[in-house]
Parts: sequence; C-alpha cells; structure tokens
Amino acid sequence: MLLLFESITGYAIFSSKEDLSFDIKSPNFQDKILNLYYFLKFFKLKYFAPFRSLTQVLNDTLCISNGICSTFLLHFLSNTIKYKHKNQIIGVCESKLAANINENLMIETISNELIQELMRIIRNHFEKISKDFFYRNINKAQSSLSHLFSQNKMKFNFERVDNMIIQSNFLIEQLDKNINFLSMNCKEWYSWHFPELNKVVKDSYLYCLLIKFIGNKNKLTIKKLSELKILFLNEKIGKKIFDNSKSSAGSNIEKIDMVIIENLSTCVVLLAEFKLQLNRYLKKKINKIAPNLCSVIGECLSAKLISKVGSLKNLSKYPSSTIQILGSEKALFRSLKKKTKTPKFGILFNSSFVRKTKIKNKAKIIRFLSNKCSLACKIDFFSSFNTNLFGKKFKKQIKRRIRSFF
Repeated sequence: MLLLFESITGYAIFSSKEDLSFDIKSPNFQDKILNLYYFLKFFKLKYFAPFRSLTQVLNDTLCISNGICSTFLLHFLSNTIKYKHKNQIIGVCESKLAANINENLMIETISNELIQELMRIIRNHFEKISKDFFYRNINKAQSSLSHLFSQNKMKFNFERVDNMIIQSNFLIEQLDKNINFLSMNCKEWYSWHFPELNKVVKDSYLYCLLIKFIGNKNKLTIKKLSELKILFLNEKIGKKIFDNSKSSAGSNIEKIDMVIIENLSTCVVLLAEFKLQLNRYLKKKINKIAPNLCSVIGECLSAKLISKVGSLKNLSKYPSSTIQILGSEKALFRSLKKKTKTPKFGILFNSSFVRKTKIKNKAKIIRFLSNKCSLACKIDFFSSFNTNLFGKKFKKQIKRRIRSFF
C-alpha cells in the first residue's frame, strides 16, 4: 500500500511493506516503531516532490485544508502513481482530499483510522529522513507557515463585511440592556433626593443629563433656569422643574452620594452617545452590503435578519417562508411539540408595514413582505453592481398591497 504524506517541504509517497492493521494495535510494535532503523524496515520513501516557493506552500496548504487537490499535487500523482502503480491503493490522511483525488485521477484511495495512525508514525521520523534533501529547520519553517496561514484566513474574514454588521447589531442590543439597567438605577437613586423630576422627564438620556446639570436640587438657582429652558427648548418644562425643586418632598443628599450618582449618569450619557454613533455606522454599512433589503424593511430590521442567520449569503439561501418566521423559533418548536398552530410572525412583525394593517390582514402582509425580502436578499448578494432600485420598486408594491385592503 502507498501512503501520501504532506509536509512543509513537499509531497512524499511512502510504501508500506506489510499490512500493519494488526501489528499497530500491539504496544510492543508501538515501542519498537519509535526507532528509526525499525521504522525503515516497514516504510520506504519512494517519491518526493519539493515545493519551489513559499507561495506554493501556502496555496497547497489552503487547498488541503479545504479538501481540494491542487494542480501541483495532481501532476505529481499522475506522473508517479497513475502510470507506474495503476492497481495500487493510496492512503490519504484527509478524507475530503482522498475523495477529490479519486474523483480527478480515478485512483483508488482510502482514508481511515489506520491511515491516520500510519501518518503519525511517518511524521515522527520524517524530520530525520528529510535531512538529506531539506537543509533548513523544519520547526521554524512550520511556525512561519502557520503564521502566514492564519494571517491568510484572517484576510478572508475581513473581506466579509457582513461580519461587522453582525458584531455591531449584537453590541447595540447589549448597549440597550446596559443603558436601561443603569438608567433605572440612576432614576431610583436620584428620586430619593428629587422624586418630582421623574414625572416631568421620561427620557433616560435627558434625565441623566439633568442630573449632571442640576446636581443638588438646593443649588438650582434662577441663573440656571434660563439654561434649563435652552436645554429643553421649552420654557414651561424648565419652569416646572425649577418650581418642583423648591417644593420637593425629597430628602437631602450628601456630597459623596451625589458624586456617585453623577458618575453613574455620566456612564449612561456616554453609552447613549456611543450607541448613537454605532447606529450611524451600522446604517452606512448595511446600506452598502444590502441596499435593496434596507429599502424594503429599513436598516435595523435588515441588520437583525442578517445577524440572526449569520451572513447575507445564508439569508439569500432561505425561502420566504423561513424568513417570515425568523425570530420565533421557540414558538415554532413549542407548536410542533404540542401540535398546535405554527407562528406566522417573527422579526418582520416589527416592520411599519405590518403595524399599519389590521389584525385580520397582518398574516397576508407579512407573507407578501417576506417574499419581497427574499428577492431583495438574493439581488443584494448575487448582483455585481450596488443599487437600491429593486428595493424601492418592492416597497411601492407592498404599499399598493396594503392600500388594497382598505
């Protein structure tokens, strides 16, 4: 049996003199095979094809990792095995590579646990054998190749722009949770000192800004009243906050407590501002990668759909029926388990088109909307030019369909 061995130096073909399927299991054989002289009794190097450059090594390594037989390997195998050893079986460590060689060269290949064990034995002694034809340090060459290989893989990852969209969407969702939690604590803490402010100002961001601006309610003077009016762009609200501060039922607060509350409100303000910047960044990115989908359902829902399935490529493969129920997986499995009606809505339920329609027509609209989203995804992924003309056309069709229900 012949064995194809891939290394940093090139491709080697070893021949095994005997069938070692029984011997390899014995611990006595495992101990003896560690000796090079005993190893050479069973294995013999028949052919060797060295790599000519570092780029060739990297290309062939990438091909092997994907289970593809490179042109260099094809030529080597066709010149050595196909014509000289037609009836011989060749053992290959990678099962996908073995199948690819069999498909391209019609050579009988095998890949199992025995082959992997034999390759391990060859790898153990290959550095000693390769000293005759490879004069560099194999360990150094392997480390440099692994660095280039991982760097190359990272480059492939950076080309995936939708990966940035997924990360941004997850970060926005996490920021929402953090802002809600911190602002809730901030309101609860400050309301012991100034409870009336919570009824006047409902927005968390504005509330935290006011904490930083007002501080201790006793220090709120007439000079700050004019600034309050500018902050709200409303004289009535500013006057109401000022009047409430003077007749507030809240307790007094120490300086140390006020410093902590102000620091907490600063965190909320900074997180809210960062979330706003991230939203702008996400809108720019999503409009570049999926302009038609954004035109149909908007940037936020487009980002949620892409992050749900992993990439725009995966989303373009999904049928409209799957896109329709994305986000309602728990309800779907619950209905299948209890044998009840399956859900009709998912992430797309948050679309403005669905909210505008009546309850009896929501299912029809969401079915029509998911169909247009499916088409928009396919156009965005497979089209060679970047345009949102199709998305605008689909949006008009959806609006026309909604009008037909009234």
